[in-house]
Amino acid sequence: MSSLRGKAVVVTGGGGGIGSAVARLFAQEGANIAVADIDPEASARVAREIAAKPGEAFPCTVDVTARESVHRMMREALDRWGRIDILANIAGGAIRTPVLEMEESEWDEIVGLNLKSVFLCSQAVLPAMIRQRYGKIVSISSIYGFTGSETRANYAAAKAGVIAFTKSLALEVARLGINVNAIAPGLAATQRVRSFYTDEDWEKRVSTFPMGRAAEPDEIARAALFLVQGENRYITGQTIHVNGGCLMW
Repeated sequence: MSSLRGKAVVVTGGGGGIGSAVARLFAQEGANIAVADIDPEASARVAREIAAKPGEAFPCTVDVTARESVHRMMREALDRWGRIDILANIAGGAIRTPVLEMEESEWDEIVGLNLKSVFLCSQAVLPAMIRQRYGKIVSISSIYGFTGSETRANYAAAKAGVIAFTKSLALEVARLGINVNAIAPGLAATQRVRSFYTDEDWEKRVSTFPMGRAAEPDEIARAALFLVQGENRYITGQTIHVNGGCLMW
């Protein structure tokens, strides 16, 4: 039996490496997917792949840092399915800049993409979930939300904020049938992340990890699936580490 059969899901960052892995896995489990991404070609490609499985999916172009765009995305999903059962906040990104050299605009951009987006999307979906007395929200944090990151203070601060926001929202909606959790991945072998490294530098980096490799996107997606399955009613406010032992908490 498919664990998400008939569930209506919104996946932000659905055209990216982790987001597309989440969208595909949830679709395999029977969910209907709104593949939301700022890149319309990427979201359309993933939606086509899901629809060919077969499955039900539609692409949605969204700027997750803009309230109006986020609310439009939620309305599209509600108009199609009449409900939203699961929100996967996967959209994010980072740039490398030391604090001393960081422009205010760089701070705002990365905090907006990684933290404000989680707030806006979660806030926008809550009315539907409260009406249903059911909902699952899962967001992507990062190992850097716990350890900090040299040259990525804005990203690390935003991801730490996701952890605190997850706890806070979980407390607010704990008696409303809504579970709110997060995942803190370590380095993930997405195409975008790999593009920052030469093959030699990549192998050198991952060779220092306890498992000798980075996470595959589908391994992060499986952690998300665990958190949003209906059987997991008593897990909320938690951040699950998926880092291959790079940080043991």
